[in-house]
Amino acid sequence: MTKAMGRTFRERASTVLAAIKGLVREMAPVVLYFFLAFLLIFLMFKLFASQYSIEFSAVTKAAVAALILGKVVPTLEWAQSRYRFNTHRRAVVVACKTFIYGVIVGVLVIGEKVFHGVRETGSFHVGVSLVIANANLDRSLGIVLLLSLVVGSYLVLQEIYRAMGKGTLFRLFFALPSDNSKGASSPK
Repeated sequence: MTKAMGRTFRERASTVLAAIKGLVREMAPVVLYFFLAFLLIFLMFKLFASQYSIEFSAVTKAAVAALILGKVVPTLEWAQSRYRFNTHRRAVVVACKTFIYGVIVGVLVIGEKVFHGVRETGSFHVGVSLVIANANLDRSLGIVLLLSLVVGSYLVLQEIYRAMGKGTLFRLFFALPSDNSKGASSPK
């Protein structure tokens, strides 16, 4: 019985380990893309705000945002997988998905501000009133548009990847170009 329990534990452990490896393989490219995009954005914010002596950690914010979006985007893709988008133009699919993500980001930005307002004041009504009184619509819309742009560009790359086939987009950007130009005649 002990050997059977040991094998069962090993089988379960290997199953969990395989699931974790699969999750990491699925999330790694997405998280890396969002991390690099947000790192560049936050570094630009830091450079623009340096004249005002505002301190914040761009790497930490980029990592947190990348981890959140790195899991949210594949989860929403999985949830939308039962819908067939093959009958729609890819531009329409990307635009609609980007709009949906933008709305979600807008709701999350407002929700975060309401949460902090309620935490500061101790009352939901007063917290919401504080958020409304201190609302900066330009900044909030800017954040939503910026995040929508990052997500939209990811969705465009994802559609190109699907259209070109597995590995083609990676080879396009990272493989050395083949020397096919020797046989072609060049204009003189």
